[in-house]
Amino acid sequence: MNLAADSLPSWMAWGLTAVFMLVIGRAAWRSPWRALRANGLVTVFIAATALAGLLWSMQVGVREGLTLHLLGTASLVLVFGPALAMMAGAGALLLTMAAGQTDALMAGYQGLLLAVLPVWVADGSHRLLRRLLPPNPFIFFLGSGFVGGMLALAAPILVSAALMAILGLQPGWAIQRDYLALLPLVLFPEGFINGAVMTALAVYQPDWVRSFDDETYLR
Repeated sequence: MNLAADSLPSWMAWGLTAVFMLVIGRAAWRSPWRALRANGLVTVFIAATALAGLLWSMQVGVREGLTLHLLGTASLVLVFGPALAMMAGAGALLLTMAAGQTDALMAGYQGLLLAVLPVWVADGSHRLLRRLLPPNPFIFFLGSGFVGGMLALAAPILVSAALMAILGLQPGWAIQRDYLALLPLVLFPEGFINGAVMTALAVYQPDWVRSFDDETYLR
């Protein structure tokens, strides 16, 4: 997912940065900051942002100028909601920039790919499951947590692969052999981590999970 700083034309990189700033600005405006403080979850939010930054910094090099890493986005969405999940993703991105793992020129691309798109996918899959299936803890943990986590990671990987192919950044055979072939190896751990985290939080700290309601899922 992570590309080298010189992978995109400068006009495209700065354009994506402008779009990312607009999206994050809207998310900041819509984020329930007062509810976060009222529920005493500010420390939890800061810790989750730091953990996401740590997870994003644990990168595996696939080819020169291309790395993969886990996200944990589905857990952020289910705990805090989509707007705050985007803010946590933006904070994690800043941490990777401070660590020298993300170039400032690529911040917009990385932000849209890692902090925005996965949130939309995870939130959309959760809403779809709630609409189509009856409320059940197993569906919440396995569907929204496990499957939602895998979909949230698969989306940026597939988008970045398509972008690399369109821009000619990598040969097609290399994208398929060295990048897309690794999908099963990274999707299962992503799904397992999110599913396990949501199971533990729903059991031991259900008040932290915004999307989980005892009266809805345990009646």
